[in-house]
Amino acid sequence: MSNQKCKLAKEAYGGCKGENYEPFITITEAMPETTGYSIILGIVMACLFAAANTYLGLKVGLTIAAGIPGAILATGILKGLFRRNNILEANMVASLAAMGESIAGGIIFTLPALILWKFELSITTIIIVTIIGGLMGTFFITPLRRFLIVEEHGELVYPESMAAAEVLVTGSQGGEGFKTVVSGLGVGGAYKFLSGGFKLWNEQASYVFKSYQGTMISVDTLASLLGVGFIVGTKASLLMFGGSVIAWFGLIPLIKYLGAGLAAPLFPSTKLIVDMAAPEIWSSYIKYIGAGAVAMGGFISLAKSMPTIIKSFKQAMGGIGHGGKEDTSRINIEAPITWV
Repeated sequence: MSNQKCKLAKEAYGGCKGENYEPFITITEAMPETTGYSIILGIVMACLFAAANTYLGLKVGLTIAAGIPGAILATGILKGLFRRNNILEANMVASLAAMGESIAGGIIFTLPALILWKFELSITTIIIVTIIGGLMGTFFITPLRRFLIVEEHGELVYPESMAAAEVLVTGSQGGEGFKTVVSGLGVGGAYKFLSGGFKLWNEQASYVFKSYQGTMISVDTLASLLGVGFIVGTKASLLMFGGSVIAWFGLIPLIKYLGAGLAAPLFPSTKLIVDMAAPEIWSSYIKYIGAGAVAMGGFISLAKSMPTIIKSFKQAMGGIGHGGKEDTSRINIEAPITWV
């Protein structure tokens, strides 16, 4: 690698036009990228992160970033096991690992809604839907890539991707991130083995406020949740905590109070509210309120991004028929728009 540096250039964060930015590995350098090492290792890590995010997503309602730990693990494994100090291979592995997070998000935030609507989903159906969704996502981003990455360079920060890029650059110089990840894996595994395996302590503690409509406060003492909080940051953690406070100390007592006089069950529950405990109220009503809030957030985000999407598609469609007339550099190779 001819341009060894300790970190990305400041222009990576903006200050120049996207088409004028010189990447860390210049387009004139010939280095292997899509190799057997990167593809196989990337697929394995994508499966691992997809499984981990599916578990955590169904348990706590959000996924963790896979790009950053994927970059750390990719650099450490390629250098430590295969003696390959190639940042492009590591970047390919990290990108595939991040796809595991995206696939898990597509599964856990959509398919459970179908299950709530009484649809019966087989494993085969879930696999087919996942594959089709992954292909559609890949092709859908094609007409948006140039606008979102090149033209909006410096305007859209992409904090997770930039952090992963910094990890890759630092790792190519011999960073300690891989040792940190392995240490965390060992500590977390030992903690789970002692608490969940030997039952040396409870993984959940709760207290019921009988004088406050029977609502309760509960804490999960899981190492995985501690890791999630560390990765998503203080802001996201506070938003989740605030939502929990509103649900358990606002909505649940309110539903219990207002529904105490009802003589018949309130749909979708088949049980009188006066006879329901706080977890039953959460299961029967609060989770649907949360699902509606998530759906509304999605509609709002879609509405805000529609101008960008429309502009990107117009630019991409305007380029149909002009492809192949000029050489395409390594960093601009993408799926043909006619495939999309």
